[in-house]
Amino acid sequence: MDRATRSYPVSESLSHARGVENLVLFIDDDLRETGLALGSVETYLVEILKLLESPRMSREEVHALAADTQVLDHVDMLTETLETLRRRLAKLAASLR
Repeated sequence: MDRATRSYPVSESLSHARGVENLVLFIDDDLRETGLALGSVETYLVEILKLLESPRMSREEVHALAADTQVLDHVDMLTETLETLRRRLAKLAASLR
């Protein structure tokens, strides 16, 4: 998902749209940032699942996951990047014929 450093085939619809190259690059960046935030939230959820499936769990381990506020930052980032992505997609849609 990096059109800035790789070449990708241009779709028929995008080839007829004017001035959307930078917008598509921003959309690519939003996709990358959204994926990173989503991956971080998924990692947190997997850690919880591992803990629940472990033969033994300690209060400290459960508390550490419960007290992890970083996941909330990732959720906030996910929300922000999804909002930006949707806004830019709407702008791209308006540019297409």
